[in-house]
Amino acid sequence: MGAVGQDGVLAPLHSQPACSVPPGWTHAGRVSPGHDVQLTFALRQRGVGHLAQLVEAISDPRSPQYGRYLPLEQLRDLVQPSTATLMTVLKWLQGHGGERCQSVATLDFLECRMPTRTAESLLPGAELHRYVKGQVSVVRSPHPYAVPEELAEHLDFVGGLHRFPAERKVVGRAWAQRGAEPGRQRGGRAGFHLGVTPAVLRKRYNMTAGDVGLLPNNSQACAQFLEQYFHQADVAEFMQLFGSSFAHRSQVDQVVGHQGKGKAGLEASLDVEYIMSTGANISTWVFSNAGRHESQEPFLAWLLLLSNMSSLPWVHSVSYGDDEDSLSRAYMERVNVEFMKAAARGLTILFASGDDGAGCRKVPSGNHTFRPSFPASSPYVTTVGGTSFKNPFLVTAEVTDYISGGGFSN
Repeated sequence: MGAVGQDGVLAPLHSQPACSVPPGWTHAGRVSPGHDVQLTFALRQRGVGHLAQLVEAISDPRSPQYGRYLPLEQLRDLVQPSTATLMTVLKWLQGHGGERCQSVATLDFLECRMPTRTAESLLPGAELHRYVKGQVSVVRSPHPYAVPEELAEHLDFVGGLHRFPAERKVVGRAWAQRGAEPGRQRGGRAGFHLGVTPAVLRKRYNMTAGDVGLLPNNSQACAQFLEQYFHQADVAEFMQLFGSSFAHRSQVDQVVGHQGKGKAGLEASLDVEYIMSTGANISTWVFSNAGRHESQEPFLAWLLLLSNMSSLPWVHSVSYGDDEDSLSRAYMERVNVEFMKAAARGLTILFASGDDGAGCRKVPSGNHTFRPSFPASSPYVTTVGGTSFKNPFLVTAEVTDYISGGGFSN
């Protein structure tokens, strides 16, 4: 989109992949002009090159700067947008009636709520439609958007327009593919799918009863998405069943975000209970990103939370991701900067490597390509693959699980 409109020259903001609707989503019509949507404007940051050098230095045990992490205030001074960027973007938003905006501590994101008519006026080319998949409803534009040319140098991207929520595949579908079904229902009671209990894991990695968190500043967190919740009562019962051989906590200390009241999710329960039994006796938080704003991207919302909190757990574990080819380069580069910001503050972020091996993207020409998962393919996070025991009920030889992803980027 390079057309000249009433507001002057328009420029496509970034190279967005084809705005195709993923399989399974049903078109439910145009959104009414007065319907409120939430958009995230990623303002162009300063000091990114310096930030990259700093992260390398504070992460290298051989560097004299090793471990000298930045408080949030110093990080803000390093990356906050220029005054010109802040003033230009705010003037543009206010000129179109987009005045319900909130910033973050580092001043490099604006979250704005506005009627659909305002969003489409701000971003020519965007056309907001509703799409439905099961119980999930989102508002997205199937078309690319543009901004006035004078804005292009001040914005990296606008979130909440294109990306559809990634579908988390069922944990353990590989077990059924192998034909191993130790989790059959017996007498009305669900058996265990596999025998890898916390005690087995701790034995496999030579953890004794003394290998638990003892210092008061130990802390860890899980992030959950896509209406996945855990229940405190389930955690307590899990620890009662499986935590007899080591000191542990039976409750999550803090939930950031909204916890649903429905049935606990398999993914959320697994993540919380196992981080609390391997990282035992350590203060644990859960970031619950339900994606309740129908035009918001929950993954981006989680990063905004991290950017806006001065006190955070030191280790974050996330078992979600997107296909790398479904994301724009501008989006991935900006998310990489967000992970650099976290590293500069001393945070460790762990991502699951994915459940599809190297993945495969079929293309019409027949030259199929690998399909890595992002952010597992980011160089600024620690990517964790999956393993399994040859005998799932004994501590035997450990092998790479065949579905485990690779962590390399195209």
